[in-house]
Amino acid sequence: MRQFTGRFAIAFSIWAIVAAIFHIYTAYYGAFEPRMQRAIHILFLLPIVFLVFPAKKSKESSKPSILDWILAVAALLPSGYLIFMNEKFATRVELVDQVTTVEMLLGLLVVLLVLEACRRAVSPIFSLIITLFIAYIFVAPYLPGIFNSRAYTFPRVMEIMFLSSDQGVFGFLTGIGSNVIFVFVLFAAVMLRSGVGQFFMDISVALAGKYRGGPAKVAVISSGLYGSISGSSVADVYSTGSFSIPLMKKIGYSPHKAGAIEAVASVGGPLMPPVMGAAAFIMAEMTSTSYTMVIQAALLCAIIYYIGIIATVHFEAVAMNLKAIPNEWNVGWKTVIKKSPYIIPFVVMLVLLLNGISPAKSAVYSLAVMLVLWIIMSRKKFRISELVESFEYAVKSGAIVTAALAGAGMLVAVVNQTGIGLAMGNIIVSFSQGNLWIALFLIMLTVLILGAGIPSTPAYIITATIATGALAHFDIPLLHAHLFVFYFAILADITPPVGVTAFIAANIAEASPMKTALISPRFAFAGFIVPFVFIANPALLMDSQASVADIILSFIVTSIAVIGFSAALAGAVFEKINWIKRLGIIVLSLIIIGGTLYISLIGVLLLATFVGVEYFQYKKRQKEPSEFITEVYEPKKEGEII
Repeated sequence: MRQFTGRFAIAFSIWAIVAAIFHIYTAYYGAFEPRMQRAIHILFLLPIVFLVFPAKKSKESSKPSILDWILAVAALLPSGYLIFMNEKFATRVELVDQVTTVEMLLGLLVVLLVLEACRRAVSPIFSLIITLFIAYIFVAPYLPGIFNSRAYTFPRVMEIMFLSSDQGVFGFLTGIGSNVIFVFVLFAAVMLRSGVGQFFMDISVALAGKYRGGPAKVAVISSGLYGSISGSSVADVYSTGSFSIPLMKKIGYSPHKAGAIEAVASVGGPLMPPVMGAAAFIMAEMTSTSYTMVIQAALLCAIIYYIGIIATVHFEAVAMNLKAIPNEWNVGWKTVIKKSPYIIPFVVMLVLLLNGISPAKSAVYSLAVMLVLWIIMSRKKFRISELVESFEYAVKSGAIVTAALAGAGMLVAVVNQTGIGLAMGNIIVSFSQGNLWIALFLIMLTVLILGAGIPSTPAYIITATIATGALAHFDIPLLHAHLFVFYFAILADITPPVGVTAFIAANIAEASPMKTALISPRFAFAGFIVPFVFIANPALLMDSQASVADIILSFIVTSIAVIGFSAALAGAVFEKINWIKRLGIIVLSLIIIGGTLYISLIGVLLLATFVGVEYFQYKKRQKEPSEFITEVYEPKKEGEII
């Protein structure tokens, strides 16, 4: 992203402040009419993409070019037209009334602008996929079989992409961005600027720094806490990885392992409530579920995901005989307690959400609490310029989200108009031969492939329209199906051939990007298991039909199995173990995670017995060399003949 200086920096600051005030106002007092609200939102944020993100990465440090300015100004025109002609569109009948030449040209303009914005700010691959989908709507009438669709004229396609209030650039996805997501982006920007990020790091060091492989555990905990607010795995890697990766390398982790651990920990941030990034709000809208229900369903599975990472990191440290964090990096609990008020905005948000306050208004209240807390905690060092910088950061981040959602809106429009999602779903069902687990595996592969090189939110949106239709054949609840897709859309950020987050972490670690991406799934294996488990056992999602006892038992049993898999993958328990013991742990873990209640409990007892025996033998082996050394090399008393 470009950094502005001089008069343009002042102008950008004013633009960011006005944009922030607009979104805070509408979040608190209520949004405008949908088309007007979305048009103003796009008007504020889409032009920013062309000024902040250069056409080529090599020109990132340079000032905006003439072309950048032309595109930024052009980005004002479609939104401006909708704002000034709002009364006309209030009575217009979509797909019936005639599309004027001006509207057709503005539709073409906004499509091209969004494609270029996605290429610059999101991903060239994402922009290419949108282009292919738009091309499909024109060629579908000429295709055979299930890929055939009715014909649309060029003006009607531009109408769908530009003038529709349900889909396209100004559709419901942009509505979620304007009504809810931007306020949370602003809240996250203010929180992290105020010092909450350092607070998360201090907590992590205090909790895990003194234990074996401490820096890796610090990376996991801090990335989970940070990512739960930022909602961005890429931002998470840059923020926490710059601290944790050098520390991991310092105590003995290879560069690619250090990068992989940070990448895996960072991608889990969007899985962790209370924010979960943009996808949680989109999921709530697409499933007609409340936001609180989404974060409730996601909570236990996210915790299990991080249990798996921490356990793998621990057993890996045992196998490598790694040390704790260096003493000079330790943080005392006194320091953590002094900064503990930073947790108040989280508490405020959760209390408001649980009491039925809308997510947008909850974010506004929490933002106000955060600002007051920032002023108090800064001890008269608070500066308005820092608050303005947080607004600028929010606008830049919001511009990325806006481009992604506008592009995804066009994808959804094509899927809705052509029925391609239903066709792809039928293909998955056909290949699975009616077997749910084969269908789930095929969906996993589809999401990982389509999500390669694309940020998790648009990857989730693309594949959800395909996969949820397929899972509907197996009577899987809609929210469960969406969460299944969401998990693998997140994990696509660390899997080859294009694991974006893994590649960024590798760059920080000065490691091979592909080697880092190849080893990352080993640390994130829990993320590949948990979605299959909660489809089989909805109690993990705190399903309304599950009892409290079922929920607790499911969580404990799954966690134990995940820890068992971690030990087997790392090849260590209290010390290194041979392949026969590793295979035995895998078998017991499979019994625990896949058996009935009684079989699972038997598996837990057998695994506990194995661990007990291993601990006894480990202690015995530790004691024997010590006794031998004492007997042979015990120092002699003075005057004694040696």
